[in-house]
Amino acid sequence: MKIRNIKSLQVFGVVSEVQNVTHAAQLLNISQSSVSYHIKKLEAELGTVLFKRTTAGLQPTEIGLVLADHVSRGLATISTGLQKVLSSASSVQLALLPMFASRWLSPRLGALLDTHPDLQVAIKSHNNNYAYMANPKDFADIGIQWGRGNWPDFDSTRLWQESLVVVCSPAYLQSHPIREPSDLVDCTLLHVDDTIMWQEWFAHSAERLSTGQSQMMLQDRHFQLSSTINGLGVSLFAHWAVRSEIENGALVNPFGCSFETSFAYYLLVPRSTEPSAATQQFRDWLINISGAEA
Repeated sequence: MKIRNIKSLQVFGVVSEVQNVTHAAQLLNISQSSVSYHIKKLEAELGTVLFKRTTAGLQPTEIGLVLADHVSRGLATISTGLQKVLSSASSVQLALLPMFASRWLSPRLGALLDTHPDLQVAIKSHNNNYAYMANPKDFADIGIQWGRGNWPDFDSTRLWQESLVVVCSPAYLQSHPIREPSDLVDCTLLHVDDTIMWQEWFAHSAERLSTGQSQMMLQDRHFQLSSTINGLGVSLFAHWAVRSEIENGALVNPFGCSFETSFAYYLLVPRSTEPSAATQQFRDWLINISGAEA
């Protein structure tokens, strides 16, 4: 049977609970005549009596009790659904790279929440694989990816033009003098995932990365950073990400300059679904602030 007027069911549910027209009208903020109208309308549509009229009020009939139980559970389910919709409408799940999250985004999140106090942010960590997940939307609404921007299943926005620096610890530099790019042949190259960034750097320096080059692959950027500080080898980092370590002397830049790269941080939004208002809100904020600081 098609429900023609859910308002009548809402009124019925309240009357079944309080068993008094006057009290029900007060709770619903409608007139007593409106309460009576909805009850009579529902009884007419169902072709059955739902209440016994007594001097004490309205007593649900046996059929009325059955319907009241279903209406109560149905309205509770609707209420739960509405709460979930309202919650998801103001929340956004972010897939972030740990170093980007801790070193760039974290100091700026306060400004976002001050501007959008109703926005709820949930942060998930990934190891630069968000763009390659089978169902990225199930993991997060929006993500940050390091790479060259060639991900056809996403709307991608480069946050800024990146520059890289070669860094190592002062102790490592003392034991492995580095004056020219060719000096890195005798060093251990630290990296995450693969040596593509190092290959690009060597090509930029008119050198060639040897297949026999000593190297060490590490799990993530934070581990790479600590390994570099601890003197395990030489790393390439985004300049802004290790600026504080260079300034406090934990790391040194043996060439004294930075290098342009084709790699950058990208903001990714899956194309498989329409982004929510909260996702769009975060996307616009991040693009605006990164553009202003670029």
